[in-house]
Amino acid sequence: MHLDIGVFPLELDVYLDGYPGPWREIEPFRHRSGWLMVSEARMVMPFGTWRKRLCACVSDHDEVYSPWLAGQLLTLPVANLRDAEHVPPEALEDIMDGLYWDFLGSADLKNLGHLEEEAERQAVKLTDFERRCRALIEKIDGRTRDLRTELRRGVTEQRRAEITGRMARYSDMTDQLTQALRQKAASLRADTDALEEAVFSALTDFGEVEHLFTVRWQARTLSRGLRGDARLSDPRIADLTIHSWHAGLSGRTLDRIAMMRVFRHETDG
Repeated sequence: MHLDIGVFPLELDVYLDGYPGPWREIEPFRHRSGWLMVSEARMVMPFGTWRKRLCACVSDHDEVYSPWLAGQLLTLPVANLRDAEHVPPEALEDIMDGLYWDFLGSADLKNLGHLEEEAERQAVKLTDFERRCRALIEKIDGRTRDLRTELRRGVTEQRRAEITGRMARYSDMTDQLTQALRQKAASLRADTDALEEAVFSALTDFGEVEHLFTVRWQARTLSRGLRGDARLSDPRIADLTIHSWHAGLSGRTLDRIAMMRVFRHETDG
């Protein structure tokens, strides 16, 4: 039958033997069953989009797992996918709401940090541009002083006209550089103000959250004597391929199946 993991809650078995890390990290799942809800939170900003996958997980014993530990369920091999016979507990939604508010708080801090970094970059740009303009203006002023000194010493009428014309051009250049400096400062301030407005506007923006899937999970381990590498698509123990839990999914983790969204699941028998 066809099962769409993103529409209705499903049930499945997760096999702890296939965990790629130390066993102690997933020990809390041993002899447990519960619910896992996965969503993606997003907030769009002028400089990019913050994204984070949120994993809310609770056991049937009302144990709430950390987001990191909940995420480890996605790395485990799964089998026996089927329609859920129960509805998710309300606590699952409450946990997800808390994770989403944590995401918003984290995004706000990142936005404020980005604003501070951008303001510092703009200040550095302005300081560098101002330094170069001032250096050029000083050279022009120095050349102007030399021309005035030459005038005081006495020159021909033709030379006086040349010096007067050159000093007028130097004066125009100084005015243009001063104007360019003011315009550059105004432009950088405008960019910073626009970013600041966007960041502070985002403080009241709730972004968006997309529900990806919800599953009820049952933690299992392989029977003694059938322990192969449950992560391998080609298990090391041949009997594993015909074991009842296998169903052709030894290489499938919940994360991989969720990426496929719609998949075909062949039931046993």
